Amino acid sequence: MNSLMGKILKIDLSNGKIRTVVTSREWVDLYTGQKGLGTRLLMEDFDPKTDPLSPENRLVLSASIMAGTIVSCSAKLAIVSKSPLTGTVSDGSVGGRIGAELKYAGYDALVISGKAKNLSMIYLNPDGVQIIEVPELKGAGSFATESRVKELIADGQAKVLTIGPAGENLARYACISSERYRQLGRGGLGAVMGSKNLKAIAIRGWLDVHVEDIDRCMQVAAELHKYDAICDPDYEVYELGTWMLVDPSQESGLLPTRNFQQGTFVDSKALNGESYKALRKNKKACFSCCIACGNYVETGKVRVEGPEFETIALCGSSIANGDPELLVELNALCDDLGLDTISTGGVLAYMMEMTERGIHDFGLHFGETRKAIERVKDIAHAKGIGRDAALGSRAMAEKYGGAEYAMQIKGMELPGYDPRGSWGMGLAYATAPRGGCHMTTYPIAEEAWGPLDPFTFDGKAKLVVEGQNTQFVKFSMGICDFWPITSENLGKLFEITYGGSWPADKVDQAGERIFNLQRMFNVMAGFARQDDRLPERFHRETLPEGPAKQIKMGKEQFENALDEYYRLRGWDKQGRPTVERLTDLGIERELIEAYRSSLD
Repeated sequence: MNSLMGKILKIDLSNGKIRTVVTSREWVDLYTGQKGLGTRLLMEDFDPKTDPLSPENRLVLSASIMAGTIVSCSAKLAIVSKSPLTGTVSDGSVGGRIGAELKYAGYDALVISGKAKNLSMIYLNPDGVQIIEVPELKGAGSFATESRVKELIADGQAKVLTIGPAGENLARYACISSERYRQLGRGGLGAVMGSKNLKAIAIRGWLDVHVEDIDRCMQVAAELHKYDAICDPDYEVYELGTWMLVDPSQESGLLPTRNFQQGTFVDSKALNGESYKALRKNKKACFSCCIACGNYVETGKVRVEGPEFETIALCGSSIANGDPELLVELNALCDDLGLDTISTGGVLAYMMEMTERGIHDFGLHFGETRKAIERVKDIAHAKGIGRDAALGSRAMAEKYGGAEYAMQIKGMELPGYDPRGSWGMGLAYATAPRGGCHMTTYPIAEEAWGPLDPFTFDGKAKLVVEGQNTQFVKFSMGICDFWPITSENLGKLFEITYGGSWPADKVDQAGERIFNLQRMFNVMAGFARQDDRLPERFHRETLPEGPAKQIKMGKEQFENALDEYYRLRGWDKQGRPTVERLTDLGIERELIEAYRSSLD
């Protein structure tokens, strides 16, 4: 027995059909679970050119093999779909308990397609699977929706995924919320839920998750927890969470300020870990986690878990908001309305710079956070200029101009690190499957905050490739980003929860396979080299202060690094995986044939 539940639940909301299929052991062997398995389930008999807001698009919820076990940091749930913001494959993860709860309900994954006739919710519980119409929840915020759902099903212990009005109104960067304060933010998957008339998913687990040798599992897990010191109360991530990143980002001169015009922010100390620590009321851990990186903050009547560093960067320094309490208010508002704070901040910053440059007057200037808060409400409710802003900065630039001020890659607004202060991070942004993303790898830790020179591309292609492979298998096997685990130790955990032999080289190859799987999707959807690029600002303008002051990231240098990256990946010069490389990685023949046909 292992911790695989052996079943996948499929629901078609258009006709109400509910069925269960057997989890493919071949797919788990190849893609290991969570984001890898979720991507494979999305691609099953699926055209990557599908309209992401059509009933044919899928929303795939996939738990990790380790979820629901004693292994720490393993309970996150991946959600995979085609993004309405970027048109790429998009996956994200949400913490808390929801991933373990799906396993306890008896499923490794849940695949949702179609569109309900009326606003509805899905409820998984010991009595079966129900699709329940919930017209009374139309327009409700995420917070109220979760409370009301638990009342409707008379189950206060259920774990719930919700969308706010932004998702209902198909804002392209609408997020999905869980357990009130946990958000799956990037790529607009909340809009995919909204396009399906799906307001919420409630899950109540009742089964056990098994491993073959529980004593051995507990022993190995304890040894590895101790080895990496993640249960040490002095572990910095435990104490401050992502707040710890504000000061080093400021000191490295790569804290996005005034829409990436600068890399240092005059009010950064007001937004750093010590500042928010003074407002903290409590801490929180995800299921079966000893790190407890979550921070509950209260300011007056506003309470939020966070704000996380990315929110601080994009809704703080990038819009010149140095007020920690206003930032908490903006964070809580986005959570309740159901908007990704990174993209929200990026869109606001674009509008502010456009106004100040006199290109188009959006009535919004840097530092006007109160006005920004009102604009966020308009975005979620598709009101006035908010209707255009809900489409993202790339779409706004296509209509209003100023493409060079829309700080996005593949349509996704950039997160909280200016790549002029970490060139490897720029290469990682450009090649991330879901667009401008900091979660595919994190070279900044070895560049701006480590021993490597951050102002060169020498050796960075290899650094990014290896880091992406590591992250993709780590997030597919199911370990949180905050556990700095090696491939060798990751394999040991997978062996005791799933089975088989998983040496480090096999683990790393699985990560490479999953990364290539997502690249295949994007190529089949029409993406190529021209989409792997940074905003022109990063090549044209240098930072005015900090360690990167007056150091130019040349475009030719970037293109050469991209060439090297493609060579290391075994891709052609257009960034397309070769059939030979995909075959070597063991990707299934039918997928490769569909991919080959898309290239003709």
